[in-house]
Amino acid sequence: MKIEKHAVNHPYKFSIGVNYYNTTSYTCTIELSGPTTHTITVAPGTTGSYGPITPGQYTVGIYTTGPGTYNYRLDGGGSTPTFINNANGHGAVYSINAQTNLTVGITN
Repeated sequence: MKIEKHAVNHPYKFSIGVNYYNTTSYTCTIELSGPTTHTITVAPGTTGSYGPITPGQYTVGIYTTGPGTYNYRLDGGGSTPTFINNANGHGAVYSINAQTNLTVGITN
């Protein structure tokens, strides 16, 4: 006698998130507006992840409280990593089609 256990069908659940890092000495804020709105506060010298977020077109703002020049990186949505230099330390804004995990970072 052969006994088989059939797998239970689960609906496919697609979710993506935001991986982040901040290697500076200042607080960083990541703001996403699009299908959903999110504000992520990243402490100095930390890495982590946030999510899930709804896939779709987002405007991503990356900001810091620190003065000086910083490199803002946004990678994801099938795009090549983007480095944005800002001499004022105020931040950068970028538009991206988020269909996979995003990586957002700030370094000096």
